[in-house]
Amino acid sequence: MSTTGNEPGRTLAAPEGGLRALSSRALSTSARVAARRALRALTWFRAFARSDGPDRGEAVRDLARRLLQPRSWVPWGALRLARATVANAWRHRVLGLAAEAGFWQLLSMPPLLLALLGAIGYLGDVLGGDAVDNVRQSILGGADNLLTASVVDGTVRPTIDQILSRGRPDVISIGFLLSLWTGSTAMATFVNTITIAYGQRDLRSAVRSRLLALWLFMAQVATGVILLPALVLGPSLLSDLLDAGRHPAVDELLRDVFWPVVGVVALAMLTTLYHLALPQRRPWRRALPGAALALFLWLVGSYLLRMYLELVFSNELVYGSLAAPVAALLFFYITALAVLLGAELNAALDERPPRPRRGGEHRARPR
Repeated sequence: MSTTGNEPGRTLAAPEGGLRALSSRALSTSARVAARRALRALTWFRAFARSDGPDRGEAVRDLARRLLQPRSWVPWGALRLARATVANAWRHRVLGLAAEAGFWQLLSMPPLLLALLGAIGYLGDVLGGDAVDNVRQSILGGADNLLTASVVDGTVRPTIDQILSRGRPDVISIGFLLSLWTGSTAMATFVNTITIAYGQRDLRSAVRSRLLALWLFMAQVATGVILLPALVLGPSLLSDLLDAGRHPAVDELLRDVFWPVVGVVALAMLTTLYHLALPQRRPWRRALPGAALALFLWLVGSYLLRMYLELVFSNELVYGSLAAPVAALLFFYITALAVLLGAELNAALDERPPRPRRGGEHRARPR
């Protein structure tokens, strides 16, 4: 009877003993860390008290270096991570490569737009006259905001009318080929810079890198053809187009989730780019920090660019007809810089040393 009566007591004693053991380990680990830090501080103060002149200055500099080192309470040393990201970006000439990628992105836009317009000319009967007119008015409205009236009336309007009135196979073929060349060159800059950041530049041949860049650019164009109309319309016009106003709940849901969905899609596209660009690929989730940083930098940079353009281009006489190309080039430069800095952050995270496993810290907690 006594043995049977003591069984519940034994069952409860084991978890209590485990908790005491884990607590004692944690306390002993904390005590050892505190003792080491106290010993280092005591050693420094003793050396500082015994030194004078240049030696004392060296002791102060040594203390400053110790204080600037990331402490154990910073998650993997945020200061060291930021310092490594900036240093690697400077060493890999990210500023110059971003300018190169931005230039090729800007150069790929006109032929790509002309090719798409030429295709719309063939699809006029399928899409309907109203859809073609809406496209024409949207393009001319955007051109009025970017270019002078003489350029719009003398060059843009006749060209758009001629392309949209009937299909132009020459415009489609030549424009698409030019956009493939320039766009894949911009994408090749991204791919090469990402591989350089990870130290994998020599693991893939130039031909394979170019083919990968071409495939990624075509995937980007296909995704843009699907997403850009929704982005141009926005949640309000998209709700009107889908006639969601008849259902208030659907209309409110569409307006609430539109921009979060756009952000998630952009994050997924950036993460996929970082993942596919590497010859020795890492897990997909390990590219998420750089994608989040790139998206954040792009949003902040676009906002600051808008403020700068409103300040500088308020007087059109300063830049004149160059205002629109300068603004577009700055926008593409900021986009490329954000993408490349995100890649450098991922590479810096990939190079981090494994975190030491301290006694009792990563053990499973008793339930």
